[in-house]
Amino acid sequence: MKGTKAKGQVNGSLPFALCPFPLPLFLLTLSLAFAAACKHGATGDLERAASAWDAGDYAQAAEGYEHYLYQYPTGEASLAARLKLANIYYLNLRRYEQAREQYQEFLRQDGVHAEAALARERLAEVLAELGRTYEAINEYEILNPFDGSERRRIRLKIADLYFDQKNFSQALTEYQKMIDATEYDELSEQAYLRKASIYNTRGQYQLALDAYQKLAANSPDAEVQMRAQFGLVDCYAGLSQFDEAIKTLRAIKDEREQSHIAQRLAELEQQKREAAQARSGLQLQR
Repeated sequence: MKGTKAKGQVNGSLPFALCPFPLPLFLLTLSLAFAAACKHGATGDLERAASAWDAGDYAQAAEGYEHYLYQYPTGEASLAARLKLANIYYLNLRRYEQAREQYQEFLRQDGVHAEAALARERLAEVLAELGRTYEAINEYEILNPFDGSERRRIRLKIADLYFDQKNFSQALTEYQKMIDATEYDELSEQAYLRKASIYNTRGQYQLALDAYQKLAANSPDAEVQMRAQFGLVDCYAGLSQFDEAIKTLRAIKDEREQSHIAQRLAELEQQKREAAQARSGLQLQR
């Protein structure tokens, strides 16, 4: 004859009264243990990613951060991990599309984060690398930093992107914004160099001449000064002021350039003679 089941016994299991913990407490304990294990695993992912980055194993570091973000896509710690991942993709692995995705997600989650300006500037740089120039310009425009020198630095980046796109008219506008009402400095030097280059390419020699004169008179960099002097030579020649071109060229004393200078002097002397002959011919025709 089969024995009857004890009260509270189910399908041969121990009676509830004999369990070491009440069922709700047991489940709570189990869930806390699981959460602790997950937290430990997440911490381990971050530690392994950081160690891989320190060792120069950037692919492994990226994998670690990706694994962490798969489990914890949001939150302050996740934002920090996402920015690190974006930087690895951009600066170390040169995986620009993945970097773009991570920077954009970082900014989507917290556009006023303490590192948001850095993330947006790097997003602009990544977009430029991807050939998405006007999207990059838009990100730079959004930055609009409070500090004046930072605004000029960002404006130079915008101007250079227009220059690279051969949108020279807009580039000139942006370079002029940098130069207006400011003292000559390293940033304005870059702007004057680009402006002079544009004007020279367009055959606007008088405008180029003004920019090169500014560079020659103000730059503390000997290489920039010499570059400006060669630019002045081209401008004077373009304006048919050959005596000034020859005088400026002879004033360049850098030994490395003497062979080129001798060749250029011969060219200028020939151009001067041809110009004189052309003028003589016109006078005879009259």
